Amino acid sequence: MNGVAIRFKDPSEALAAGIGLLPESRKEQGLITSFTILHNVSLNNYGKYLLGHFFINRRREFQDARTAMQQVRVKAPSPNTRVDNLSGGNQQKVVIARWINHTMKVLIFDEPTRGIDVGAKAEIYQLMREFTARGYSIIMISSELPEVIGMSDRVCVFRAGGIVATVEGEAINSAQIMIHATTGRIQHVT
Repeated sequence: MNGVAIRFKDPSEALAAGIGLLPESRKEQGLITSFTILHNVSLNNYGKYLLGHFFINRRREFQDARTAMQQVRVKAPSPNTRVDNLSGGNQQKVVIARWINHTMKVLIFDEPTRGIDVGAKAEIYQLMREFTARGYSIIMISSELPEVIGMSDRVCVFRAGGIVATVEGEAINSAQIMIHATTGRIQHVT
């Protein structure tokens, strides 16, 4: 990170370093669907809302959740809306809002558009472009080749647990990626 090789012993170290993860399964790993948007957005941010040792600044928490919702364009009446009442695309945006609220530097999007409709996919892609324009780094993991080609500046092709090729620029096309994915030799083991 920033030119330095790093390894993390646990997720809290990655969080402290500014790395957020949008997991492949938002319902099982990314959200507590019976909670409100407010509580999901605040989930890993409670330290910044503490007043003393035991009290939470609820006003600031609500304002930050509302701001994060607006930044990622969650369509819901308020931060007090339960997540299980939202569409798949809006649920994915709530996961993104959590990381925006936490001020991450690197966002790992694992299958970011799985299980959402075409319109929501376009919105997620637009948000990703906006984030990179604002200086975020995004690592996208996707099994959808058109998504990889359309969204990436650089593509690392994995096969048998290792990187077999890294392609950039004009080389990011389905033919090149598939050749490496099916015939490439591992250069780096993950």
